[in-house]
Amino acid sequence: MTPVGITLRTERVKAGLTQAALGAECGLSQKQISRFERGQRFPGSRELRLLARALNIDPVVLATGGVTRDAGPHAVGEEDDVRRRALLAAGFGIGSAAALPATPVTPASSAWDNALYTYGGSAPRLSITELSTGLDSVARHLAAAEYQEAEEALPSLIVAAKVTAARNGRRGAELLTRAWALASAVKAKERHPDAWPTSSWAVDAARRAQHPLALAMAARSQYICLRQHGQHRQATMVATTVVAELEDEATARPVLGHLLLESAYGAAQAGRSTDAVRLWEHAQSLAKRGPATATWPDYPGPLTRAQVERYGLCIHHILGDTRRAFRHMKALSASAMQVPHTAARIRHDSAKLLRDCGDVDGAFRLLQDLAEHTPQDARRPSVRSMVSGLLHTSPALPGLRPFAVSIGAV
Repeated sequence: MTPVGITLRTERVKAGLTQAALGAECGLSQKQISRFERGQRFPGSRELRLLARALNIDPVVLATGGVTRDAGPHAVGEEDDVRRRALLAAGFGIGSAAALPATPVTPASSAWDNALYTYGGSAPRLSITELSTGLDSVARHLAAAEYQEAEEALPSLIVAAKVTAARNGRRGAELLTRAWALASAVKAKERHPDAWPTSSWAVDAARRAQHPLALAMAARSQYICLRQHGQHRQATMVATTVVAELEDEATARPVLGHLLLESAYGAAQAGRSTDAVRLWEHAQSLAKRGPATATWPDYPGPLTRAQVERYGLCIHHILGDTRRAFRHMKALSASAMQVPHTAARIRHDSAKLLRDCGDVDGAFRLLQDLAEHTPQDARRPSVRSMVSGLLHTSPALPGLRPFAVSIGAV
């Protein structure tokens, strides 16, 4: 289930309606309502309006899946932006949006709004090869932790992918899945509300593509959004469902392995130690079965022993098993990683372990290495939050304050 699906089901049950009855109210089938609730498809703007009217609820509540109520510590600061984008998604246009508190709109955000929430205008005419090449470039930017470059390149590619999907059947749907999954990845880095609809649209496109790797990648996008907002139970449902569906597809195993590792991490965050260890061991078994690599261009990297060890570090750290966490850390070498994004994660996760074990100097050195090799990654909210915390607990640490200023942590 997605947040929108959960909200739809909750409000339908509250109204005393069956799926068939709600569908009849909206001119939709019971099957369509079921797919919305299960997260297999994201409602379009017309469908959102019809559903909200039939359930007698604010369309914004339905369009955001309750994000404005449960977005975590940044909910207040993000609320206006979430509402603005929800209204765009629901198709209310300029008149309604103008009544909301003003939100600064940069050229970049305007390009994203147009790409995500409109379907007309001048779409770039790209061949399948050109579109695929453009998406390849975005994936390389993400792997290199060059998030700004990825964000700037994506809007025009999303528009082109929509046009391509309408004309090229399953192949077009595959490319649209890639575009939505990449968009969700970029926005998830920022903890931005646009990560929600883009992940749901990725799943919808993947189902139309009927491609196992496309579905695995889309499900992973959806999982990450749910986990980021603390909806661990729903995130685990997404992961276990797609793993059960695709585990026998050898080509999908590298992506499924990563999804299991991420699920294990989420279970550890939620305090479910038994589930966390079980999911991590399942991922470890997939890594041993192979293959390590996938043919999907944007998959999250090889399912290697190093990846399994990195997640082992994180999971056992969260669960309080410091001895095992250190054992995993010693088996890792960030400098040996070929993918900068992965090296950055190893440095960040190792720094958190050292910090929590009292080695503040060691943690700071790793964060400096991270900033040197992947400067944009050092400006992610989680890294800046960690540095801000170090500044609070160890303000006299040589070089810490200038470093905090350089990455925007103060």
